[in-house]
Amino acid sequence: MNDFLGKLAESTGLDMSDVRLSELNVNIRQDTLEIVLVCPEEKEKALTDDIKLIETCSNKILGVMFKVRVKIKKSYFDEAYFTYALLGFLQKYPLIKHNIKSGNFQFDRIEDEIKVTLKAPSAVCEYIRSRNIFGEIKNFIFNNYCEKISLDLEETELENEDIDVYIPEKKLVYDYEGGRKIKVTNVESFIGDPIYERPGYIADVRQGDGIVLCGTIKDFTERKRAMKEGDSEQKYFFKFRLEDFTGSVNCIYFPTKKSLDKIRLLGDGKEIVAFGTVESNTFKGETSLSYRVRFISLCTLPKDFVVNRARMVVPDRYARITPVPYENYEQDDIFRQKEETPPFLIGKKFVVFDLETTGLDRINDRIIEIGAVKIEDGVMTQTFSTLVDPECLIPEKIVGITHITDADVKGKPLIEEVMPDFYKFCDGATMVGQNSIQFDVPFLRAKAEPMNIYFENDQLDTMLLAKKFYPGLSKYTLDFLSKTFGFVNEEAHRAVSDAVTTAKIFIKLAACMK
Repeated sequence: MNDFLGKLAESTGLDMSDVRLSELNVNIRQDTLEIVLVCPEEKEKALTDDIKLIETCSNKILGVMFKVRVKIKKSYFDEAYFTYALLGFLQKYPLIKHNIKSGNFQFDRIEDEIKVTLKAPSAVCEYIRSRNIFGEIKNFIFNNYCEKISLDLEETELENEDIDVYIPEKKLVYDYEGGRKIKVTNVESFIGDPIYERPGYIADVRQGDGIVLCGTIKDFTERKRAMKEGDSEQKYFFKFRLEDFTGSVNCIYFPTKKSLDKIRLLGDGKEIVAFGTVESNTFKGETSLSYRVRFISLCTLPKDFVVNRARMVVPDRYARITPVPYENYEQDDIFRQKEETPPFLIGKKFVVFDLETTGLDRINDRIIEIGAVKIEDGVMTQTFSTLVDPECLIPEKIVGITHITDADVKGKPLIEEVMPDFYKFCDGATMVGQNSIQFDVPFLRAKAEPMNIYFENDQLDTMLLAKKFYPGLSKYTLDFLSKTFGFVNEEAHRAVSDAVTTAKIFIKLAACMK
């Protein structure tokens, strides 16, 4: 990219020293390429005045078909804003997010240089070095600031620092052999060499060269390319969407004279296997992938396709949330005669669980608390309880119901950190909940499956069981059932308290089960 800025300075005659190329944002649907340049304050006016010249020259240098737009940003270093921006950049690393705050940064100005020192516990420093995060931070600074900024990493032991540096290895296994590939048949060369390599899933596609994908063509369109100086005839390109059983990707194909007539024979509904390059495009903060096709073969897609899921192996140990022994402090239990354990529970393991969420929409709303209790041989043995940072504000209505506030969840583990531990807690158990088949289970699965975690345990629902064995009740809410069976829910609408109460109800209902 330095080469691009050098050529831009040469072709425009403008001073590009200390100018940074911050972003290249491609919007393939609108055929636009946005170039974001960061410059020192004294150069902002000159570059802004000549922005049309910069756009024209950028188009010639890059040789792209897209309409080039250039945005000029003034570099301005402010300690508070710099800290805020860098902490935002580091949010994707949970260990850093929970252990690096604004107070970990020290700023020193030596003449015209700004020295930034990041102070962190030794374990966090080792994590930063081992993953080359330090290099990513330096690139972030270079691409967004024109000031002379140096960065140092300093190990320090902070008071009362509680750091769990264990990061579980996420091992994946497949439902069946063969990996995430699609078996196509009747492969016939159409444009370029025949493609016999088995294509991968579009849902798994990432940026890279030599990518083989298959699918059905949708929205096939032919477009004219912008004429350039020296062009003797009109050139064309083709855009379409390739859709397989797992997703779709926007495609673009630039024909040669030889392939132009052939590509026009394709259209919506054709089944193909393609070879090409997947590119990552960012526009206004949103990243999408596009597929630049080079070779195309005709094929027949399978009629009985089943997705080969990659499933996380149950972790060997707990990473963030460790279960604790169940303790019952209810005074009346001391005097209450112990009831015989229902035979249905003997030799079995159950996890009774409850979720608190920001709302009822399992796609857009978030989990803010998970509570569960384990029952083994009819006895409650362990509890699993954690608040979860939803990374959004909790609606006032939910705060009123659960009494969980934004302050309560701030700094708590993210759902990505909690879910593997809850997966381990539920391993080998039948999962039980109150109205869970209608709400909690679908909500849990919606959040877990993007992490390759599948809760496929047997499921029981105390609401449905109560309706079956106690059909005369007027209501079947948790509150009504707990009162009916003589249990007190000390903290209603808090996950672990609701889970324990549900577990007691379940043990009562189990007496009716064979």
